[in-house]
Amino acid sequence: MPESRAAVDVRSAPVVKQLVVERTFAFPPERVFDAFTDPNQLTRWWWPAGFTCPAAEVDLRVGGTYRIAMEWPDSIPTESRFSHYLGGEYYEVDRPRRLVMSGRAVNDEQGELFATLIELTFEEVDGGTALTMRQSYFEPMPPTQAMAGAEQGWREQLDKLDHLLLH
Repeated sequence: MPESRAAVDVRSAPVVKQLVVERTFAFPPERVFDAFTDPNQLTRWWWPAGFTCPAAEVDLRVGGTYRIAMEWPDSIPTESRFSHYLGGEYYEVDRPRRLVMSGRAVNDEQGELFATLIELTFEEVDGGTALTMRQSYFEPMPPTQAMAGAEQGWREQLDKLDHLLLH
């Protein structure tokens, strides 16, 4: 039986690395916030280019949880596909200004692989929204390939969100 680790307390663990991504959308904060919390919208844009989200579950309340399934592109060998979904708990839900949640990469066989804290702020600017995404990383750190592509992955994901909002 594989060894299981205790879940990382992302609210008190020491931060090892932090990623900040900023993006402006031509849509009001309510619309952008809802895209981060509505399962139907999440399945249409979450994950970087090439990945898809076959299912999403959201219990949007402080203490509520979410689960976002991950389908890997065929171009990535099966043995390199480390996570099956991202899940977590909501710590702060302040529609449409702020959303704070854990981000736990989970593999069905191994359980939680690593955890992050994701802080999203939605600021109204000139009829649109300035989004700031701050993701804090802790030990154990994500696999090297995941860390190497994290910023690009968020940018690709937000490109998909922008496309969704436009259509």
